[in-house]
Amino acid sequence: MNLPPMLDPARHALFLDFDGTLVELVDRPENVRILPEAISRLGELQSGCDGAFAVISGRRIGDLDGFLRPLGFAAAGVHGLERREAPGAEITSLAGAEALDPVRIVLADGVVAEPRLRLEDKKTALVVHYRGHPELEAAAIALVSHAVGDEPGYAVMKGDHIVEVHLGGMDKGKAIAAFMTHEPFRGRIPVYLGDDTTDEFGFQAVKALDGVAIKVGEGPSEADYRLACVDSVHRWLGCPSLDAVETAEAS
Repeated sequence: MNLPPMLDPARHALFLDFDGTLVELVDRPENVRILPEAISRLGELQSGCDGAFAVISGRRIGDLDGFLRPLGFAAAGVHGLERREAPGAEITSLAGAEALDPVRIVLADGVVAEPRLRLEDKKTALVVHYRGHPELEAAAIALVSHAVGDEPGYAVMKGDHIVEVHLGGMDKGKAIAAFMTHEPFRGRIPVYLGDDTTDEFGFQAVKALDGVAIKVGEGPSEADYRLACVDSVHRWLGCPSLDAVETAEAS
């Protein structure tokens, strides 16, 4: 797999995953860190792309806003179940939280029985975390499978030390494809960077549009290009590196 071509803001529409792409994965998702200088650079890229810039994440859009403030941006959250079409626009939800109530009850009981598992409630999605306890992968998968049972309409995704369930019918690829149907994205070449199995839907979508799919990190992928890690993403985007800043501060 090759290194990606340089970003061309005049022609490209830039779509970025968040965790594992813009920020390092950490045991507690609320503890991720991104430099203010990197956020400023993302704003420059957004302007260079004439606004054809969006964050595509499994997180809720409100949480992304907190990490990336003061940047305003288009976004798809919870794998596309939340959508904000443009900076400052209203966040719309494609599903109600109550649809997951039967699964929510079973998962809540399950993490009480095994407290090393952690349940994150995104309202329109539920995530069982086992980061720090890789030996619990099978238990996490079994718990989610039991909670979902044979009920149709749910989508289960396995990610980096997580198992997630949300309502079916939406994924990151469909979210990207929807953005590409309207301005300022329409007519541009989509570029998507992501690190996880859930990002494969995004890679498939941009490749179907003759775009650029970039896998971050190791593992098999539909992407044609690869960057080694979060720091490599920052360098490719022209963002300051967290490692470089910490090294400079220590010297």
